[in-house]
Amino acid sequence: MSPDTKLYRHRCIYNSCPERWSKFPTNEEEHDDIEESTLKDPIVHRHIFGDHKWQTDSFTIQSPAMRAVISTVLDKYQDLDLDVENWTFKPPFMPLVHRWDRLLSLCEAKDEAHEPEAAAQLLKFLTPILAPKVDALVKTHKTGNVMFDNLWQIFAPHEFVITKFYRVEAACRVTKYKLVEQRPMPSYWEIHLEYIDWNGNRCGYANTMILIPEFAAYRRVTSLPAYPLSFHSSSSKIRGQMIERGRKFEALRGYHFQTCSGTKILLGRSEERPVSGRVIVDAHAYYVTNDIVKPDLAHLVGDDQVGQNKKSDKKASKAHKCGWGCAVDIHVCDDDGSDDSGTPKDADTPDLESLTDDMCLVATPWLKGFDLNTKEWAQFYVDDLTPVVWNDAAFNHLVLPGTEKQLAWEFVENKTLANTFDDFIQDKGRGIIILMFGPPGVGKTYTAEAVAEKARVPLYSMSAGDLGTVPKEAELALERALTLCSLWNTMLLLDEANVFLSAYTNSNLIRNKLIASKH
Repeated sequence: MSPDTKLYRHRCIYNSCPERWSKFPTNEEEHDDIEESTLKDPIVHRHIFGDHKWQTDSFTIQSPAMRAVISTVLDKYQDLDLDVENWTFKPPFMPLVHRWDRLLSLCEAKDEAHEPEAAAQLLKFLTPILAPKVDALVKTHKTGNVMFDNLWQIFAPHEFVITKFYRVEAACRVTKYKLVEQRPMPSYWEIHLEYIDWNGNRCGYANTMILIPEFAAYRRVTSLPAYPLSFHSSSSKIRGQMIERGRKFEALRGYHFQTCSGTKILLGRSEERPVSGRVIVDAHAYYVTNDIVKPDLAHLVGDDQVGQNKKSDKKASKAHKCGWGCAVDIHVCDDDGSDDSGTPKDADTPDLESLTDDMCLVATPWLKGFDLNTKEWAQFYVDDLTPVVWNDAAFNHLVLPGTEKQLAWEFVENKTLANTFDDFIQDKGRGIIILMFGPPGVGKTYTAEAVAEKARVPLYSMSAGDLGTVPKEAELALERALTLCSLWNTMLLLDEANVFLSAYTNSNLIRNKLIASKH
């Protein structure tokens, strides 16, 4: 052993700090010695000097028993890999603040899976460090006001929040948050949310994002574009209402013939329009007939798996954009009048997996469907949808000469009952065409409406004007209508069809082509 102790003088670059003496010639060697000497310490607590006092710069949990406690407390926290972080935490200690109550509960429960002494020591160490942050969160809950810098405190991952989808209150769940600073532009928070949606085949989680721009001083939590459900003045009541609405969403998955009175949002344009009349709720038909790839929805998982990567539907697209305008997406009824029975033809078998209360809570309040009055695809508000009330008196009031009334009904009834026979030529005998002719006002349209009511099937009504005068466009429009009627087992009424039944002429070749396309 050398009798002398060597010391090395270190000077800061640019003389920004006083010179100091060290046993090591380089900073790297000194750092390695500190690491080695503290290797067996349960916690390494690092400090920096600022604002005339020593402050916590970071701390590292090294005790295996304490790591076990932390691992349980921070299980499945957003984008957090403790091994990658080397079990090191830095201000403002977001994960620990968000899971503070869980840590307290674990310590009070004295779980046999964890060493009580280690949990107690960890709690004792963390309390003075996290106290200001925890106290600020308690104050926010008490006053209902929050500062911009503290917004992360109220948007803990997995927290249920209230936001709006097209001016309708909806619940979502926080997946992660992020502060974006791009000076000289104002800072803003990105709050990433997930909610339950239906893509025509199955339910799954879709994503959206809320932006909260920087603001000065305090702001009321409930005035934010999204805020935690716990801050709602009637949180229990609103939770119950949204779960009830989610159960209705659950029941309306697949194909359903409904009446809607309220507001619709046009798909593709996000325009709000009034709606009053019968609609068909069917997301599958929307994607199929419009040649749109079904959106990618993360598979449903239990609450114990939330936050994990979820597999995507093989037939789904690789991206799903939200259409909510956020600040930053036939079967025949029984004679008893019960709601939709039977299954639409040619549709993929839907996966109607049961939803939990929490899933129903975050279910979207909008469903994709088709407005039979305007022939528009739109999203309909779940609470505006009610079962169709069939008009049994319509057929009874129908007056036709001789046996024509009964004949019209028997054509439809026999076709419904004998739908197993096709034709000697495949797919030629699946439908039936009835030509009704006569002057205006004799009841041609009413006959179709009355028979559809009695048969308990939707009536898809089109006029020659809806098809247009361009032969190719008219052919595509009719083909699309027939596809929908096939999917929904719907009765198609083609009004003013005489334009397509005219004789060929030598003077109008375009008209001849239009007539030929319908034959």
